[in-house]
Amino acid sequence: MRATNCCLRRVGSLLLGAFSLLAAVGCGSQGPTRLKMKFDVTRKANADNPIQVDVLVAYDPEMVEELDRLTAGEWFSQREARLRSNPGETKFQHWRWELTPGLEFPDVDRGLKGEPSQGLIFANYVSRGKHSARFDPSYGQYVEFGYDAFRMVRGKLVDPESRGWRPPVGWSGVGLGTVGVGLGTFFAVLTNDAAVGTRGLRPKDAEKHARLTDDYDTYRTASIISFGVGAAFLVAGAAILLWPESNESPFREIQSEEDRDVNAGGSPW
Repeated sequence: MRATNCCLRRVGSLLLGAFSLLAAVGCGSQGPTRLKMKFDVTRKANADNPIQVDVLVAYDPEMVEELDRLTAGEWFSQREARLRSNPGETKFQHWRWELTPGLEFPDVDRGLKGEPSQGLIFANYVSRGKHSARFDPSYGQYVEFGYDAFRMVRGKLVDPESRGWRPPVGWSGVGLGTVGVGLGTFFAVLTNDAAVGTRGLRPKDAEKHARLTDDYDTYRTASIISFGVGAAFLVAGAAILLWPESNESPFREIQSEEDRDVNAGGSPW
């Protein structure tokens, strides 16, 4: 009985240690994995002229602050030089489009690095003004390009699981389940070895037989518990990771004059 309790304590300690390690790894700093934006280009946008739009997602905090101080005119005049100084998009990712007034534009959906980041948008309006804005790429962004400025409305989290509890908990469950199944297999092998060791023993080997029988019971119990716990964590972890997400649009359109007033000039809220 003492050996069984000791073995079970070891199993519990191994599973708890594995869970703590996996949870620590899974709960590291994370950021958005998708950039989603909706562009609404009105018929008289930019005084009925095409609009060049650049969107950046920056991962360097100092770079974010530096870019946030630029007007759209300053960005476009420096763009090529800044892109050349960003090989492999290590500091920021960049996309550019040319929008035509009155024409629909497909929703933007781009992959991100999953690291903490901030977004910036620049539009080369012919009118005077900053025509740039900073935004949180974790949220869907609705951008309305008007006659002499653009407006932004922040929507819902694009991929809340990338910032929430599901990935670390789900992957911790899968990892812990894998450890449990592995331990179950290990103890199953020991159980078999103990059973094989009792074969062919003579009466004079009664003490050895008793020890092997005790080992058999201990390892068999540990194997059953490990397999059961491992399977439970595997199923729970997989269910958390595979549970379907909502298909609801992450965008919230500008619907009121209050929205328009708050977002006038392209400043996100």
